[in-house]
Amino acid sequence: GPNFRQFDLIFNKRFRFTERTSMEFRTEIFNLFNHPNFDIPGSRLNLALPTVSLANGVYTISTNNALQPGQAYTQGAAGGTFGLLRQTVVRDVGLGTSRQIQFALRFNF
Repeated sequence: GPNFRQFDLIFNKRFRFTERTSMEFRTEIFNLFNHPNFDIPGSRLNLALPTVSLANGVYTISTNNALQPGQAYTQGAAGGTFGLLRQTVVRDVGLGTSRQIQFALRFNF
């Protein structure tokens, strides 16, 4: 979608116990500023194109709701959701999600 932005921040701290053992604490923050990232707008062309149907082996073209050459293409002709930013990117983890924070603790030996 347009104006896609995401800032991630990671903190990492290692605590050494001996020469061979250590513990690592990690904090990861995804989409730090919780910026909404909108999904691609709808692109349904419901009334702009003629419909073609097949009956008894004969194709018929209906131009009742179709645009004619030279006619303006309006939002009313395209449908109520054409080009509107109505939803954000839907993902569980990764780019485009709302702010997420996760912690990790790892013991190295």
